[in-house]
Amino acid sequence: MSTPMKTNDAFTLSVALVTTFFVACADESGELSRRPNDGDAPGAADTAATQEEQDPNDPALCKAKSRDYQSFDHSSLTEKRVVTRLGNDRGRVKPFSALQTEYARVLGAAPARLAGSGATFGQVPKNWYEEPHASAIALQTAYDIAFDGCLDYTKTDAAFAGAPDATSAPAQCGAMIRKFWSRVAAPQEVQACVDMATTGAAAEPDPRRKWAYACASVLSSAGFMTY
Repeated sequence: MSTPMKTNDAFTLSVALVTTFFVACADESGELSRRPNDGDAPGAADTAATQEEQDPNDPALCKAKSRDYQSFDHSSLTEKRVVTRLGNDRGRVKPFSALQTEYARVLGAAPARLAGSGATFGQVPKNWYEEPHASAIALQTAYDIAFDGCLDYTKTDAAFAGAPDATSAPAQCGAMIRKFWSRVAAPQEVQACVDMATTGAAAEPDPRRKWAYACASVLSSAGFMTY
């Protein structure tokens, strides 16, 4: 099993990129609804309350349509649930059960290291559910798993035989993001991947490993790790 290059610059940049991607996902709900979600913006108001007041029959509002359940003190388990618009719950961390198939879907095969990582990602017993949460350990493990998978992903394709440059890096980074995230990348997202391929992995002599670092930065970011 290969181990990622132990250079401070590459490690620092990779963590910075991945962290940036996770923070950036907080704005996705606003982008999906094409409305600002900045609570400090002039005239900003509670989105859920405003939408409900404007049109309580709006089909885009998530209203309770199922049986209500009570706790031991007879209070409703959903009484504190916010009535909000569809899409506002984006950016939730994927559970381990989803990651088990997601890696195989985008890479063609699940990285070997993934099989023993259930506890790190908060795997829960069968027929039980807990909302997954990101942590520093899970983030580092996700990057290590992604790097192993990306080594296999880049080891034979002729497109990764040469070192990434100003021409090849944007094209390949855009293609990987589109495949891994199931959406077209924004320019700054492509640039972050390009920076990893050309600058963050500059000390790596093997072109295919350079690509693997860029691949892993995309595969361990919020675009892939959340939904």
